[in-house]
Amino acid sequence: MKSFTTLLLITVAAFSTHATIRTVSNDPQNPAQFTTIQAAVNAAVAGDTIYVNASNTIYSENVSVTKRLVLIGGGYKSSSQLNFRTFVNRIDMPFLGSNNPSGTVITGFEIGNVASATTGSLPISNIRIFRNLIGSLNTYGSNWEIYNNILTGTLNLTQSTANIFVRNNIFTSTFITGSSTGPTSILIDHNIFLESFGQVLNNLQNATLTNNIFAFSSTSAFVIDGGTRLNTFNNNLCSTVSISNVPPTNSFSSNANLESGNLVGVNPEFINVPNFANYDANANYRLQTGSPARNAGTDGTDLGIYGGLYPFPSGGAPGSGFDTSAFPPIPQVTSLNI
Repeated sequence: MKSFTTLLLITVAAFSTHATIRTVSNDPQNPAQFTTIQAAVNAAVAGDTIYVNASNTIYSENVSVTKRLVLIGGGYKSSSQLNFRTFVNRIDMPFLGSNNPSGTVITGFEIGNVASATTGSLPISNIRIFRNLIGSLNTYGSNWEIYNNILTGTLNLTQSTANIFVRNNIFTSTFITGSSTGPTSILIDHNIFLESFGQVLNNLQNATLTNNIFAFSSTSAFVIDGGTRLNTFNNNLCSTVSISNVPPTNSFSSNANLESGNLVGVNPEFINVPNFANYDANANYRLQTGSPARNAGTDGTDLGIYGGLYPFPSGGAPGSGFDTSAFPPIPQVTSLNI
């Protein structure tokens, strides 16, 4: 297995010729430079890349990133021969004193919680988070790119300041800001929001929502709470729309929201999604040929995760259980014959 880590060192180095590549593994059968992520982070300098090997054992750490790093995991669900994942309990990015994690990239992990710490911390900027499975995510600062993730908990934008881009993700739970005024310049584009607990937007303000699919199988599910106002909804599709717990209004424009070109009370006609209530790795969230969401976006592409700027990458054949579990975009060893 040493050749596995060696090959990864070579391929990752090709992307970052002027930075140090550090490897982490908690598997004694697949040794690396470090056994914990935090030890690698502490040893790194700004601009370094840390590759965290997939493992059959979780990295039960609360990792604190206080410098600009590229963190690459081995994926959150793998169809490879080894079938391991890279799971870490929590990643925090506090900006304290001269320790500035702005510019950090996180990809290829299953993460319980990602947060830019706010207590005693300064806002951080230019964060890129993609191809992860994340329990909850808290942003603090500006210029965050969040795309091609599966989010199973809350995305909290309370402490955000400006330019938050949320594109081509699958949301399986509540999307919430919790702010009375909300940050400026939020773009929520080409995502899929599943029914889950019913409420999707909680106290969201000053955002632009375009080309999303809100897929609900129950007429009791609702999208918008009473504090979600002053937003613009363009070219979204939703089976039902409701403000708080009142009956569906079939309109996004209540509470001083603006809307144009939305499809309401319409089935998105996914290829194979038997249940909108929960995320299903075996489902196929692509659109049928006759779907009303085909080419219906403000950009002329399909609504949902397969249109727009970051079409959701495939990790395997549709229906295989791995289709929505793509590896991070570096070369990977998926099988090994000796």
